[in-house]
Formats: sequence, structure tokens, C-alpha cells
Amino acid sequence: ARMEAKSRHRVVKVAVAQMTSSSDAEANFKVVESFCKESQSEGVQLLCLPECFAFLGLGAQESIVFSQKLDGPLMSRYCTLAKTYALYISFGGFQENKTDKKVCNAHVIVSPEGTIVDVYRKIHLFDVDVPNGMKFKESSFTQPGDKVIMSETPVGKLGVTVCYDLRFPELYGVLRRMGAEILLIPAAFTLKTGIAHWSVLLRARAIETQCFVLAAAQVGKHNAQRYRNETTKPPRESYGDACIIDPWGTVIARATVGKPGLVIAKLDLGLLSSIRTSMPTASHRRPDVYYAANSDKGRARDGAAQKATL
Repeated sequence: ARMEAKSRHRVVKVAVAQMTSSSDAEANFKVVESFCKESQSEGVQLLCLPECFAFLGLGAQESIVFSQKLDGPLMSRYCTLAKTYALYISFGGFQENKTDKKVCNAHVIVSPEGTIVDVYRKIHLFDVDVPNGMKFKESSFTQPGDKVIMSETPVGKLGVTVCYDLRFPELYGVLRRMGAEILLIPAAFTLKTGIAHWSVLLRARAIETQCFVLAAAQVGKHNAQRYRNETTKPPRESYGDACIIDPWGTVIARATVGKPGLVIAKLDLGLLSSIRTSMPTASHRRPDVYYAANSDKGRARDGAAQKATL
């Protein structure tokens, strides 16, 4: 009973980063190191970095050329930061080299010993044509992952995802059923989709799973000088709004609008038990009905198709 009481009152101090990465990998590394220093000085246990923290170039080909293996020199340097500053670090989206033409968008969890403890490779790829907005085809240079990752760490049970995954609630439901307490959703959301959907989707994922959400984010215009000098296109711009959300859906900490920096908060993991007990939605799920309805629709479609061919 004493152990259960202790687990209900675990408090974890976390930091979520908002940054404006560029094609200058060394400059990005220095920014991350400054976040590590600040996190250590604030007593943070878990630091979360956004998607593309190490590199954000002008296009797909630059990402492929930049990409490295996870045991390569750059990720090894980043792992050393975790050890030097005694932090768990969520590296929220690294261009992992897979082939000459493809990368994986890898979310890497590293321990305070500098060891990679889990790797999630993004399964939902961002292939979109936003009305009056950007066109993007992540699948043209990215190989999707095929595993759901829930990382059990001393700072909490972490549901590990990346950016566009946010739009697929089934994934987060699975993570909750795997035992997740904290959902990690690092991103480089576009300005247009961010304004419309970022905050409401994050809060929805927190509410429906009754988990904390840590959403590190890219912000602002990336490589503005290079775009001016080398292209006729406007620079890529990310929405930002890095934030921390509790299991009730309340935003408990939020980054300064438009500026890089850290958002720091304490998570009382005891709140999970309180909310999940008072509103036990997980036990109210009816998968028997959901899946039966899906099967009925499938049979109806098959029957209609069969009649059409007669």
C-alpha cells in the first residue's frame, strides 16, 4: 500500500524546447547544449526536443545527405550531452540514414548514462497538399516505421510519437492501453495547419487518453538567408507553440510566442490516477461493438460488390 501511495505522488520536472533549427548542424547542436545546461540548472529530469532538432534544410535531398546512423558521430555527440548533464532526453526527430534515397524520422530516447534506450520511427508520413498552402511529400524521402513504442523510464512511461502522428487518435489509444502516462509529441508543424489544428489536437489527445502531453516544437522562419540567396521561394515557417498539457486538457505551460526557449513544469503523476479513477473512460470502451460494426460494414460492401458483378 505504501508503494502504491508513493507511485500516485511521483512528481517529475520536465522541460520542453521551442527552437528554430537550420541547415547549420553545429549551430543547432550549440542551441541544444544551451537547453541542456539550463535544464540541469533548473533540476529538470526529462528534456524534450522538437522534430528536426539537429537539422532542417531546404529540401528532401539535403535531409538525405545530412542523415547518419544512430551510432554515427553526431547522435553520439548528442548522447554525450545527456550523460554530461545527467538528463533523460527525448530527441524528437532525427534523420536516421537507411538507404541512399531514404531516411527514417527517428525519435530517440536517451538515458542520463548517454545510452539509447528506445527508438520510435515515425509511422504516419506527411504527404499533403494544403489548400492555398504548402505541398509536401515526406514519403518521397522517408521510410515509415512499423512499431509502436512505449518507453518505460524512471521519469515515467512515455508514449513516443512524432508530429503528423498527432492526427491519428488510434495510435494514442494504443499507447494508453500499453500503459503510457506521458505522451511525447515533438513537431515541426506548418504555420497554416498549426494555427488551425495544433492546440486543439494536442488537448484532445491529452483528454481522450488521460495522459500528460509534452509538445516540443519548431518555430519561425528557417534558413531565411539561404532562401533569399539560393531560391525564389519564401522560407519554410513553423508554427511553434511548444507546450505542456495535463490529463484534464489544461495547458499548464506554454512557450513565448515566436521565440526559441524552454518551457519548464512539474508533472504530478498522481493526477493520472485521480482523473482516471473519477472518469474511468478506459473501462467504458466497447471494442466488441466498434469492431462488430466495422465487420458488418465490410460484409455489406462485399455483398454490394458481389451483386454489382452479377
